[in-house]
Amino acid sequence: MTARQAAERMEREPCTIRKWASRYHARQLGRVGREVVYDYADLAFIEWCIWAGREVPATAEARDELRAARRAATAAA
Repeated sequence: MTARQAAERMEREPCTIRKWASRYHARQLGRVGREVVYDYADLAFIEWCIWAGREVPATAEARDELRAARRAATAAA
């Protein structure tokens, strides 16, 4: 989804989403016209890390691994 769409869904400003995407190298899926399309799950996990006071993993792949580990831990509990 675009930064504007993600911002609406997360109740943030589009500039905040763009800053996160730039700072944390959010996964880009392509473009629609002039707008970049981001992986919403990646943006949402970045938001969760920030909200939880955790360090945001440096790459989308590292975030995927952490997200999978959290899911496995939750399922095992």
